[in-house]
Amino acid sequence: MDSSDAFEALPAPVRGATGSRRIRVVVAVGVVVFVLLALAGLLPRLHLWRRLDQQAQVEKTKAPAVTTARPERAPPVVDVPLPGTTEPLLTTGIYARTDGYLKTRYVDIGDHVKAGQLLADITAPEVDKQLSQTLGTLAQGKANVVRLQADLALAETTLRRFTTIGVGAVTQQEIDERAATQKTAQKAVDAAEATVRANQADVDRLRELQGFQRVYAPFDGVITARNVDPGSLISAGSTSVTTQLFSLAQVDTLRIFVYVPQTYAFDVHVGQSADITLREQPGRVFKGTVTRTAGAIDPASRTLLTEVQVPNRDGALLSGSYVTVHFKIQRSEPPLLIPGPALLAGSQGTRVAVVGSDDTLHYRPVTVGRDYGDHVEILSGLEESDVIVTGVPGGIADGAKVRPRPGQTPGQPAAGQPAAQPPTNGAPAGGQPH
Repeated sequence: MDSSDAFEALPAPVRGATGSRRIRVVVAVGVVVFVLLALAGLLPRLHLWRRLDQQAQVEKTKAPAVTTARPERAPPVVDVPLPGTTEPLLTTGIYARTDGYLKTRYVDIGDHVKAGQLLADITAPEVDKQLSQTLGTLAQGKANVVRLQADLALAETTLRRFTTIGVGAVTQQEIDERAATQKTAQKAVDAAEATVRANQADVDRLRELQGFQRVYAPFDGVITARNVDPGSLISAGSTSVTTQLFSLAQVDTLRIFVYVPQTYAFDVHVGQSADITLREQPGRVFKGTVTRTAGAIDPASRTLLTEVQVPNRDGALLSGSYVTVHFKIQRSEPPLLIPGPALLAGSQGTRVAVVGSDDTLHYRPVTVGRDYGDHVEILSGLEESDVIVTGVPGGIADGAKVRPRPGQTPGQPAAGQPAAQPPTNGAPAGGQPH
């Protein structure tokens, strides 16, 4: 008899108790195995969490690391580039002084002309006709004056004869009549001469108008506009309804009006040199000179209007071009220069974090000068020997211990990068210091 047969041979109550015990043993074994596996995975994790917590506690007690740099002196010469537009030294519109039709024009746009050069001829038939009529009237008036002067001479001779004979040979009435005739003849001559003078004035006026039929250049320059062609109707005057014949500009010397920010206004003087560059002509620098300034700051823009003149005898610059004017500002005592991120602005004002010799961090108020974007000038509050923090982590109180870590100083290249030039150009935003 095998075991199964023996088990089946047992009574039913005995067989049930034996099966329940076997199930409980299997469950107990499973629970033990599960607990062992859980402990095997949890213990290393608990150990790792404990170690990380210990490292965190160590890091909390350790002083924070900060990147530091030393301020440097800003360059003694600052290149201040400002925009401007070239304009002719002289420019004028040429209008007609007489009515008529354009007979001939001798120049066109782009032509260089000399002062006194003939630009155009205007034909004015009305003026010519009026002049001819006035000349005829003048000739008649002169002939009338000659006739009246002869009558006056005869009257004067007759009066002298009667006066010489005296009363007795002639009556006093006859003498008085001859005197009245002489006076009348004199008045007629005077009136005729006045008419002749008026006619002569008309002739001179019309001849002057006739002279305006020839249009001349008032100064040396280049024709920048031509608005008429032969046969065009010409009206005299320079009103809004009359047509401008030509536009003449003197471009041998150009002038540039520049608005200098107040920050640099006191460093710009008459006679100072300036470099002019043009994007369309890279590599070429035109030399200019400050000829005059407004002498006052514009309260609306806080700028100083400055005129710069630049020679242009070769015509390399065109009037109306957008250019950049570079002013070289000399500074006897250049301020310190620090990286832009080192500047802290808040409710306590503008400050810089400085690390002392005992690795203690202190916040120091400073006065800011020109802002170049990535670098800022410091006018006061720092010394060249100070060590500043270029990026202060949040939550560090004044007097806290830090671990300084030297970083990039102003003007020094980063690792693997070529050396960069110090920030010597660019005006501060808005033209004003902070």
